Amino acid sequence: MTAAQLLVCKTCLNRKKGDFEPEAICNLRGHQLEADADCRYYAKDSSVVTDVAKQQLLIRPNAVRAKNAQFMLIVIMVLDIVSGFSSYLQLDLLYDLKAGIFATDEVLSANDLREQIIAVIYLIAMVICAVFFIQWFRRAYYNLQVRTGTCEHSDGWAAGSWFVPIISLFRPYHIMKELDEKMSRLIGTATGKVVALETTLIGFWWALWILSNYVGNYLIKMAFKDETLDNYISATQLEMLNSALGIPLAFLAVYVVKSVAAKEARLVALDQHS
Repeated sequence: MTAAQLLVCKTCLNRKKGDFEPEAICNLRGHQLEADADCRYYAKDSSVVTDVAKQQLLIRPNAVRAKNAQFMLIVIMVLDIVSGFSSYLQLDLLYDLKAGIFATDEVLSANDLREQIIAVIYLIAMVICAVFFIQWFRRAYYNLQVRTGTCEHSDGWAAGSWFVPIISLFRPYHIMKELDEKMSRLIGTATGKVVALETTLIGFWWALWILSNYVGNYLIKMAFKDETLDNYISATQLEMLNSALGIPLAFLAVYVVKSVAAKEARLVALDQHS
């Protein structure tokens, strides 16, 4: 087998897991591939591109998607600041009510209206942000697959893994790390220079994402509790915590997208000068 075929075999679903020898790669129905034989699946796999010129034709532009994702993440960060301040005002009002301080119906209605407007705007912005982010994420992974042919997953998983229970807890993180590491390696190979990895920051970003989701899920559960003043106070405090987590989360997400997108742009520039 050629070196290129061996690389593709590392991502084949029929291969044995872990380290392997060329003559014992495939375990489909106990089949063993001889060292000088060609893999029948390699020829049929349309995702395998070895010709550099064809690779450049198949690479899809992703810079605009990266900018859209970064812009919406900044919008989310601003909305988290606004939402946190609004929750603070609501908490102050709830403490007054608990202390027996009278509040007019107009004050209560104004507070509820403000919270509802911010919640609706935030929800719409989150949906748009998720669409832009996943569009960028999937295309970046597709382009990496075209360049290397050795991605651990398909580009479909780069989008779908966010919505599958359990898998959504770790796979998007692994794919982001793979993007960063393999792009850095490609740039390093082309330039002869060591390219810094963003592994630590990606880890912090993902940890905040998991924590923020946990708090958000708990907030949803609190919505079904009794409508008491103490429960409203607890829910508002959690909303403030969620907003406080959302600000650094959005900031780190912007940095991660910007970093990975810059490496992708660097690879495109290297292609044009090759």
